[in-house]
Amino acid sequence: MKSTSKIAIAIKALVAIALVVGYGGVAVAEDAFSILGQLEKNYVGLEKPGLETLTAKAKFSVFPEAIVTIYWARGKGLKTKIEGGGPAAMTVEPMVKGFVSAAGLGIKKASEESNLTKENVTGTFKSATLKDGTKVTELTFIPKEGKEVGFTKMTMMVDPKEWVVRETRTTTKQGETVAEMTYKGGLLTKIVSATAEVTSTITNTYTTVDKFTVPAKTEVTMEGKNIQQEMKQIAVTYSDIKINAKIPDEIFAEPKPGEVPKPTETAAVLFQQAQESMLKGDLETAKLKLRQIITYYPDDQMTPTAKMMLNQLPK
Repeated sequence: MKSTSKIAIAIKALVAIALVVGYGGVAVAEDAFSILGQLEKNYVGLEKPGLETLTAKAKFSVFPEAIVTIYWARGKGLKTKIEGGGPAAMTVEPMVKGFVSAAGLGIKKASEESNLTKENVTGTFKSATLKDGTKVTELTFIPKEGKEVGFTKMTMMVDPKEWVVRETRTTTKQGETVAEMTYKGGLLTKIVSATAEVTSTITNTYTTVDKFTVPAKTEVTMEGKNIQQEMKQIAVTYSDIKINAKIPDEIFAEPKPGEVPKPTETAAVLFQQAQESMLKGDLETAKLKLRQIITYYPDDQMTPTAKMMLNQLPK
């Protein structure tokens, strides 16, 4: 579904945007990486002291038959599992995971998720002012020669008073995504994102369960060419939320060493390699590359397609 693909691409960008949006603390501006490190160090989000586990069910309005189970545990991270909805609903799982991460649960470090390390990118910072007059610190990251990190330039506008990211600008081979973030009570409530083809607004609302703030609903509006009517307004609702219930260890089990070698390439590069291997008739290499995407990049926009391709290849 073409419009579903557009949404997947938009959500991938928004997940990257949400990686550093909810931090607190005081930073010493030594360089761009020290500022980023301080943001990550002080992040709390929804993961308040006393909250050890959370499970919930999520339903996606466009695919009502699909139910995504959400699992989060402190120190173990965020996992999701989808049931029902058929092959077309495969994109729902990473989207829901992205929405929950954007809401502030299970966010990974930007330095890890977006490869923002001194080995991969150069980083600079300077003072700047937003159009509403807010004084910010502008961080800019550019890949080093020969490094594939999924973007060609990433800029973050950091509010030094609240220590949140107010705006981002991410440039990739597909174009540029510009986003503005709004917060309430230290939590991300809205992301407005624009690319050349799609303008997206994600709005998060919250509720209280056992005295903890948790996601209640995510609403998405999409505007742009070739977006089907039913995809222009999307809602994800969360229910059956349980706090501090025991989650089986196998939910968070990682692949055994040697089963699927950890790649050094990005998901986009692995996907290209898989396609090239298929054209050459080397199906074993193609399957390996697809498995690496699925295993090590579960939230990537390529993952649903990689799953479908792998299922279609001979066993």
